[in-house]
Amino acid sequence: MPNLHLERLKRLPQRANETWQGGIVRMPAWVTGDGPRPFRPVTAMWVSLRTGLVHTGEGGRRPEEKDFAMALDALVGFATDEKLAGYRPGKLEVNDPALAEHLAGLLAEAGVRVEHCARLPALERCLKDLAEHLNRGPLPPGAMEGKAVTIERLRPYAEAAKMFFEAAPWQHLSNEDLIAIEAPAARPDMRFAVVMGAGGQEYGLGFYRSIDQYWEMVEAEQPGDFAPDGLWAVNFDDITEIPMADADLWEDHGLPVAGDRAYPWAIRYESRGRLRRPGADVLVFFEGLLRALAATTVDEMDSGRWTKRVETADGLVEYRLSLPFLLKPPTRQELHDHGRMLDRRAMEQLHAQMDRFLEGKTPQSVEELNALIQKEFLGKTLDPTKHSPRTPLEKAQDLCYQAFDAIGRRQVKLAREALAISPDCADAYVLLAENTPDKAKALDLYAKGIEAGRRALGEEIFREDAGRFWGINRTRPFMRALMGLATTQERLGRREEAIGNYQELLRLNANDNQGVRDLLLPLLLVMGCDAEAQRLLAQYETDATALWAYLRALLAFRKEGDSAEARRLLERARKVNPYVPRHLLGEAEPVWSNGRYSLGSPEEAAFCAETCAEAWRSSPGALDWLAAIAGISSSNGRRSRGSAHDRQK
Repeated sequence: MPNLHLERLKRLPQRANETWQGGIVRMPAWVTGDGPRPFRPVTAMWVSLRTGLVHTGEGGRRPEEKDFAMALDALVGFATDEKLAGYRPGKLEVNDPALAEHLAGLLAEAGVRVEHCARLPALERCLKDLAEHLNRGPLPPGAMEGKAVTIERLRPYAEAAKMFFEAAPWQHLSNEDLIAIEAPAARPDMRFAVVMGAGGQEYGLGFYRSIDQYWEMVEAEQPGDFAPDGLWAVNFDDITEIPMADADLWEDHGLPVAGDRAYPWAIRYESRGRLRRPGADVLVFFEGLLRALAATTVDEMDSGRWTKRVETADGLVEYRLSLPFLLKPPTRQELHDHGRMLDRRAMEQLHAQMDRFLEGKTPQSVEELNALIQKEFLGKTLDPTKHSPRTPLEKAQDLCYQAFDAIGRRQVKLAREALAISPDCADAYVLLAENTPDKAKALDLYAKGIEAGRRALGEEIFREDAGRFWGINRTRPFMRALMGLATTQERLGRREEAIGNYQELLRLNANDNQGVRDLLLPLLLVMGCDAEAQRLLAQYETDATALWAYLRALLAFRKEGDSAEARRLLERARKVNPYVPRHLLGEAEPVWSNGRYSLGSPEEAAFCAETCAEAWRSSPGALDWLAAIAGISSSNGRRSRGSAHDRQK
């Protein structure tokens, strides 16, 4: 049976000296949400070397649906289109040897020669132009643009990256654990590194030329204040987020990868937004470091300095690594000077000393009590050697106070030492949970902290002092463990359990020094517990924050719709903070905050929206009502928000 496509092609005049390049190509765009994994549609594309005109096949297919007929269909479509060609070429250059062989057999009788070429510059230019058009600017460079980088060099680096990601060192090291690379001799801009991933957002390695440069990054008030000029990083991302050229390499050459979010790409961030890929020498340095960190044990980390010998593309290399902030911890004052917010929990050590100092003393009046305290403590620097701990629990708690003033791995090390002294130290479990990226593990640690706290306190205090717990210093570790359990339960979707624990925290401490109500109120509304939300609003009716003002208005709308009372409460809320509606409606510019804000500020509005957005979204018609009253038309759609806030007073 004759091939109608071929017959049409044979009837066209031929320009024997003309060459077209083409084949089946991946489009430079990702399709997501249509199947378990993102994919790049494939289509057939041909370009004339003489005219530069381009023709693509109709639509795009999934990669597994491609077939050689696509190339022939597009070829005939190009040739028969009189606006583009109206003739058949003398030669085709094709990017796939199997396709070249297939077309050569079909097109021989049409007098069209077919050759396989490893590179098709004209076709590559077309795809690059299309990619830059879709990207609205130049594409980041690909891995092969690094000096002397080859697939043979790239493969062992990919293997090392896979090992690193699977080892997940961010479970033990945070971005506060600066790593000194003492050997091999590194480039000046890569003498220090941090492991990224403890926050669950960005994974990889970030590099610094010095400890001072690291502190510059920490001290930056906003991300834009720290210009990463000349900084190297090894990032791990979804395949849709890495340079398109890298995605091609991983798919074409079957390079190893640890998972869907684990495609590595190393980059140097330079001035004016320029990006540079590593050459072979830097790539092999990264390879060795990734292997060394993947093989590092927790005990080696806690030693502060260790050595690893690893095989690389250049042979056996010895890496000597250390944690300078573990070997020589920065003082509380140094951390403060570098812009780190001090942990107020550490200040409780003074209260503990006061309790030990007053034990056995019987002042006859408040005035006499204050006089004793002022004489012993007023105007004096805290001296850990005075009124020193006597019991194992007190000694363990003192280590936790030290840990609150520490950063990174030192916190974990001190917490473990505390538990070795006393298994009833709740704050030690809290510290371990806070340093654990795995929420399920954190949940278990908080639960152990609660058990430890109850053992340490005994049951009588829960009967005798419920309602005023926070005023008793020794209850606070238990309260912190219970708060951690509740917030983690909420993040894991165990909302009813979280509500119960938030309510228990308020029962034990009605003064709510931990800011529990800011978490409980929006959660009650999300869960449809409006009556309980109303009781909570009444219990803290003097709360004048924007969060509570807007949630009062929301609850009124849920009960009464667009009533006069709901409008009155919304107008009052807008006076408390006028910026909140735009944040709730997704119309405000993002506001960066380090967790601190003043009442009525855009930063407070951003926090308010993050905390109560789900409550507004889950209330039918509420956001439309808010937009109408505030006179805001939502053009960007409503963004999904949701976070928690922990306020200690």
